[in-house]
Amino acid sequence: MMKRRYLVAIPALVVIAWVGIRGWPHAGGPLARPEANGLAIAEQAARREAANRLANMPPPALASTAVGKFSAETIHSVEDKLRRMVAVRGLITEERERRSLAQAILATVDGGELVREVLLDPALARNAFGSFQAEARFYAITVLDEAARQGDLDVVVDTASDLAAQLVAAGGDPDKGRSEDLTDIAVIIGANLGSQGLLDPGSQALAKIGYTPDLPAPVRRLYIDGLFQGVWKAEGLDSAQAMNRRLAAL
Repeated sequence: MMKRRYLVAIPALVVIAWVGIRGWPHAGGPLARPEANGLAIAEQAARREAANRLANMPPPALASTAVGKFSAETIHSVEDKLRRMVAVRGLITEERERRSLAQAILATVDGGELVREVLLDPALARNAFGSFQAEARFYAITVLDEAARQGDLDVVVDTASDLAAQLVAAGGDPDKGRSEDLTDIAVIIGANLGSQGLLDPGSQALAKIGYTPDLPAPVRRLYIDGLFQGVWKAEGLDSAQAMNRRLAAL
């Protein structure tokens, strides 16, 4: 899913910290658990690097008033966590930190609803996050992924369905950024439902996301690409290819 927006280089410092200390003596013995020591030092270096990146980011365009139903306090809290997700890009602590931050957003009053609306209302995203809106949309999908991990796949399915409907209503070639959003959301659905969950007639999963025979080809392709990636991730290439053949025939 990480294929655009706010790319930053992985610092050599973390790699050096991990490799260089593997053979250091330990106070408890000549070579007592050097890997554990190395990991701790690498994580410390990663935390310092993330803090440095965060400090050097352009200052947020803080909303001074509510945007839609969302208070300025909620927007500031969510933006701070999304910016911290950007700061750990490529670091050894990335996955753990992003999951923790996503969990914190979901625990914030209206936080989960705000990230959903960021994906469905471009004007709200711009008004709430200014020039950070593209990154906010991208990392909003990380929050949806965590919601699915916690068992709430319905919010992911509903967001996909609503976004697909908006792209269909707009007509023509779908907007590039929002197309990528839909594909990335479909990856989450494919990974969580798997091929059987998607294709089982009793599940109605495809109908729920709006994947119907009359779905326009450009939006249909976005779904196929995302679901393929998700099933490949969960079940392997053969299952993903078999599912794609069946989806194409529907």
